[in-house]
Amino acid sequence: MPIGKIELQHLVPIVGDGAIGHPNWGDGRLIPVLIVDCTNHPALHDLILIHSETPPGDVVTRWGRSIFDKKHVYLTLTFARPVATSASFCFNVTKQGGLVDLIINTRGVYLQPLTSGAKVLEGMDRPKIIVEIPSSATLPGWEDIYQRSLVKGYRKHGYSRAEAKEATTQHLARIRELSSMRMPRAPNKPVDA
Repeated sequence: MPIGKIELQHLVPIVGDGAIGHPNWGDGRLIPVLIVDCTNHPALHDLILIHSETPPGDVVTRWGRSIFDKKHVYLTLTFARPVATSASFCFNVTKQGGLVDLIINTRGVYLQPLTSGAKVLEGMDRPKIIVEIPSSATLPGWEDIYQRSLVKGYRKHGYSRAEAKEATTQHLARIRELSSMRMPRAPNKPVDA
């Protein structure tokens, strides 16, 4: 699927990542976090700061990849409010394929500006937003792209073709297990009078 034209000023660097699982956030799902450098994209930074104090805004989500570049996939978010802006994120399939798979399967991602912390833990109580990635925002061929990348990686580490395929199957099962996990809600405790 062609990604259309991504303007360079819309490409926001990902400088770190992680995940947050909390019983009261995102239905208890383990949600990936992208730590992004908004230095050259102040509108995205403003959106995150404003959004943390206002109701959710409108966002259009689009996945894509270039027909000439099989090593990268892109996520483009176009926000209508509270600040109208667009941001695109580039993922290296070999290095960040698990992150992409988790975003696709949990149907969400946190955006944490670098000013809120260089690590997820540093930004726990600082401004960040969660963006829903609807199931309708698909990346055609993702399963095949990711599997081929994993097999290729295992082959580079000396696995036979059959071993690489089996390791890929196990790898995907573990990633999918993470994306299906839910944090249990704490039981309501009676309050002493």
